[in-house]
Amino acid sequence: MKRIRVMVVDDSLQFASAVRQFLASNGNFEVLASANSGGEALARASSDRPDLMFIDINMPGVNGLAVTSLIKGQEAAPKIVMMTLEDSDEHRIGAIAAGADAFLPKDDFAQGFHAVLDLLFAQSGFNEESRAWDG
Repeated sequence: MKRIRVMVVDDSLQFASAVRQFLASNGNFEVLASANSGGEALARASSDRPDLMFIDINMPGVNGLAVTSLIKGQEAAPKIVMMTLEDSDEHRIGAIAAGADAFLPKDDFAQGFHAVLDLLFAQSGFNEESRAWDG
């Protein structure tokens, strides 16, 4: 099966690194270079063409909601999972309005990861392979 090309967009280098390592330990993913700002995410998304992006809502400059809206406006846009430390109705509604495919609080990333994959890739058969990996 084709590996899912993933990009992590977060201004927290520590969190982005942890997510990259988490994803890299599962052979179903090809982890692309991370982006540490909204502008960098927009440039990399156009050139790297990821299948899935994990985007932090709160970033300096162009925030994750604006980045998501701009990327989702493009043809053949990737699946986007919005992340934040500040889980609130306001952030969830903003993520939906921006066009995000899923929302995942950062403090629940490892536990909520499989549910998000099931939601986004249920028809692809990916979720069965992913479930075989226990993290």
